[in-house]
Amino acid sequence: DAALPPKAPKQPSGPPGPPAGVGIIFKESRRNSTTALVVKQLAPGGPAETSGTINVGDILLKVDGKDVNTTERATELILGPRGSPIVLMFKRFAEDKVDKFSVTLNRGTPAVLPPT
Repeated sequence: DAALPPKAPKQPSGPPGPPAGVGIIFKESRRNSTTALVVKQLAPGGPAETSGTINVGDILLKVDGKDVNTTERATELILGPRGSPIVLMFKRFAEDKVDKFSVTLNRGTPAVLPPT
């Protein structure tokens, strides 16, 4: 009898629960031939709001280093397992300058937000 390698512990089967986001609602803003994702609303108590860093009107540039310019792509990249980290890069127009900044958040808001 050949020795069998030890089996890896079995992962629980079934879905891991609903995907979680960071509590940001975006709107697509088209200017010329480019589309920007603008923060429209922050979910009260969500990771984005409690970070104190993200404001309505900020523009999403990247999610985990990947460029985003549609709400579908942003949703696809942002939603993931609850508690997992995510890095979002934004730009903000402040007076006569443009600030770029990154925020690391942990996903924790269910994907479904109440209608406004």
